Amino acid sequence: MKRRYLAGGFVAAIAGATAYPAWQWVQLRRTPAGKNALLIGGASAMYEMNIALGREFEKRYGVKVIVERGGSLQGLLAVKRHAIDIAAMARDLEGAEAEPQAHNHLVARDAIAVVVNAKNPVRQIRQSLVRDVLTGKINNWKVLGGTDSPIEVVMRPRHTSTSRYVSEVVLAGADLSLKSNFRKTRDELLDFIRQHPNAIGCVATDDGGLPADIPALEIDNIPITRETILSGRYPFERSLYLMTFGRARQQALDFIALAESPEGQAIIDRAGFIPVR
Repeated sequence: MKRRYLAGGFVAAIAGATAYPAWQWVQLRRTPAGKNALLIGGASAMYEMNIALGREFEKRYGVKVIVERGGSLQGLLAVKRHAIDIAAMARDLEGAEAEPQAHNHLVARDAIAVVVNAKNPVRQIRQSLVRDVLTGKINNWKVLGGTDSPIEVVMRPRHTSTSRYVSEVVLAGADLSLKSNFRKTRDELLDFIRQHPNAIGCVATDDGGLPADIPALEIDNIPITRETILSGRYPFERSLYLMTFGRARQQALDFIALAESPEGQAIIDRAGFIPVR
C-alpha cells in the first residue's frame, strides 16, 4: 500500500543512519515483508528514545525502523490515516481522540523540573503560580516568599521539545514573559541559572537529569522524584505512549513488545526517561 507523508511532513531519519527520503520509504513499503520498514512518527521528545529502540529492533528482526518527529498531534493524524505504523504520543488522548480503534501503550514517563539558583531561599511554589511567574504576571520573588528582587525567566528556544512541553503542560498554551531569556542548550540554561541568583527555568528530566547544585522547586509541596513521577503525583509529569490505530502490522506489535520488555525498558532508562515496568 502506498503511503504519503502529511503536508509539511516530518524530518525522517532511519535508526542509526542518515535522513531517509520519502520516495525511498514508498519503495520500501513495496518490498517483501522480511525486508520491510517500520515507520514511527510523532512527539519530538520521544525521538532519541525511539531511535535507540529502533536500533535494537533492527538487530533482532532485520526490519529497518524509520523515526520521524513533528509532534504528537501530527503523529496521531498520520497513524489514523495509516501513513505511519506507530504514533509516538507525549500526551494522553483527549475527548473524541480516544476512539475504540486507538490502542495506546504506555512505555515511559518524564517530567519538567522548575529550577532556581542555589542562593534563592524559595524552595516550593504552588502549581497555579508557576504559570504566573513564567508569563510575567508575577515578576518579583517577594510575592513568593523570597527577596525583593526581579524574577529572571530563562528558557530553551521555542522550537525545542522542552519548551513545547512547557507551553503545553505548564503554561497551557499561554505565552512566556516578553522579558524571558533564551539559551540554546540545557547546559547554557543551567549556567545562566548558576550565574543569576534571581533566575528561574525549566529542565526536562529526560534531558540529562537534574544537577545536584541547582535546586528543583517542590510543586504544591510535592518534590520531583522517580516515585512521584511514576505515581502521577508530581503535577508536571507526562506519560509517553506508542500508539497504533485499527489492525496493526505484526512488526508494529513486535516493536511495542520490545519497548515494554525488560530489555526495552532498560533502553528507555538509558535514554533518560523513567521506565514504567
